[in-house]
Amino acid sequence: MAELLESTMLICFGLSWPMNLAKNIKARSARNMSIQFILLIITGYIAGISAKIYSHRFNYVLVVYLLNLVVVSANVIVYFINTRYDRQAQAANAELSRQISGHTGNTDKGTAEASAGNAHTSDPFQPSMHEQGDDEMQTYRELNSITEAGGVVLFGSNTFASLPVGELAQAFRITEPIYNRSVKDIRIDQIERYLKVCLYDLNPRKIFVNMGDVDIRDENVDVDNFISKYEWLLYMIHTKTQASIYIVPIVSKSPAAFKINQRLKALAVQTGCKCIDISGVFESRRPTLRLFELMKVHMRNHPINFADAMEVGTLSNRVIEDVPNDGQPSAAPGIKKEVVYAKH
Repeated sequence: MAELLESTMLICFGLSWPMNLAKNIKARSARNMSIQFILLIITGYIAGISAKIYSHRFNYVLVVYLLNLVVVSANVIVYFINTRYDRQAQAANAELSRQISGHTGNTDKGTAEASAGNAHTSDPFQPSMHEQGDDEMQTYRELNSITEAGGVVLFGSNTFASLPVGELAQAFRITEPIYNRSVKDIRIDQIERYLKVCLYDLNPRKIFVNMGDVDIRDENVDVDNFISKYEWLLYMIHTKTQASIYIVPIVSKSPAAFKINQRLKALAVQTGCKCIDISGVFESRRPTLRLFELMKVHMRNHPINFADAMEVGTLSNRVIEDVPNDGQPSAAPGIKKEVVYAKH
C-alpha cells in the first residue's frame, strides 16, 4: 500500500513535467526557464532512485522514478536549445540597432541626390523610416493616455496602417473600442521596439496582428526565418498581455505570401492563436472593406444577434467610393456615392 501511494504521488507530481516540456518547446525561449530548479529536481529523482537501488527494492515505483527523470532531463536539453534561440534573437536585435545607428549617423553626409533616392526606397533601415516610426510612437503615446483598457488593437504594417478604422467601426456599428497601432513600412525584425507603446500600454482584450506585407517585397525572403520571428512576436505578446491573439495573413497573391500564409495557419494552431480566413478579400471589388468585415466578426464582445446579422448582410453588398464633384466648390476632393454589389 505504501508503494502504491508513493507511486501515485510521483505520477501526480510528474504529470506537470510533460506539459511544462511542451510549453518550453513552443516558447523557443529560455527566459522563463530556471536551469537551477530543473537540476535540483533531477538531483531529487536521482536520490530517490539511488535509495531504491540501495535497498534492493526493484518494483514499479522505480519505473515511475525513471520516467519522471527522463522527462525532467529533457527540459535540460530544451533549455540549451532555447538559450541558443535567445542568443540568435539578441544578435539580430543588436545588428538591427547597429544598422539603424549607422544610417542615422550618416544622415548629414548624404548628398541631395542620395536624399531624394532615400525618399523612394523601401529599405526599412533608412533614417526617414526610423524617424517616421518615432513620430508615430510619439503620437501613439499621446493617444494612449485617453484610451480605454480592454479594447481591440490592430497591429501591423502597411495593410493595417491604411485602414480607416474609425469610419469602418462606425459603419459596422461596433461599440467596442478599437485602436489602430500599426506602423507603416516596418518589417517583422523591427517590431520589438514598438510593442510597448502599440500593445502593452493599452492592455487590450484582443489583438489582431498583420505582418509581412513589407517583408515579401524581398524576392529572396527567408520564409523559415520570417516564421521564426513571427513566433517570437506571438510569444512576447502572450507573456506581456492577457489578450486573445488573431493572426491576419498577408493580403497578397504573391507566391511568397502564399507560402507564409500556409505556415501562419499552422503557427496559429501551434501557439493557441486564431487565424483569420481572408480568402474572400481577393474576390472582393473593395478588399479594404471586405478585410475589415472578416475581422470585425471576431471583434465583438458579445454574440452576434439578429440585428447584427441583418446589418452585415446590408453592408457586405455596399461600398463607398469617391466620385468627381462636377466642379462644385467643396473642401473635400469629391462627394460620396453608394455602389451596390450584385447579390450572389
